Amino acid sequence: MTLLLGFVFALFLTALLFLLRLYLVVISGSNQRPGTRGHVAVLVVAGSGGHTTEIMRLMESLSAAYTPRHYVIADTDRMSEEKIVTFESSKPQSHSDLQFTISRIPRSREVHQSWSSSVVSTLTALSYSLPLVFRLRPDMVLCNGPGTCVPLCVAGLLLGILGMKKVQIVGRL
Repeated sequence: MTLLLGFVFALFLTALLFLLRLYLVVISGSNQRPGTRGHVAVLVVAGSGGHTTEIMRLMESLSAAYTPRHYVIADTDRMSEEKIVTFESSKPQSHSDLQFTISRIPRSREVHQSWSSSVVSTLTALSYSLPLVFRLRPDMVLCNGPGTCVPLCVAGLLLGILGMKKVQIVGRL
């Protein structure tokens, strides 16, 4: 019984410390605006259909400081990749030194997928997102609401919780 109480207390204490660290990471804003110290590595989450068009309009307004740009799309999305390549190739010659990559992850939830089965697909997407975000270490995750962004934002938050890098999450979930 004492061992069980000790285990529960340790679990509670660990959860409390995790929540405290999460709170500190979320509320601690950076004193510097992105781009004031040089380039900003940005992870752009492009959803299918209108989400990609909307995010491309937003990308047009970003300065050359936002580079490299790492686009992430769902593995079943073919149109977004074409839009991204067209957008990047239309950049003026003065931005030719800017670089971009396109990565694919599984969708967190397909259209008309039940909410109960989306838990498993979201965990699968998270298993692809964690190594990707930990490898890229973006300064900012830019998203506009597609379900694909949920595991990427979680991975970005995890970088901050672990003290590896403060990642700003911009957009809406």
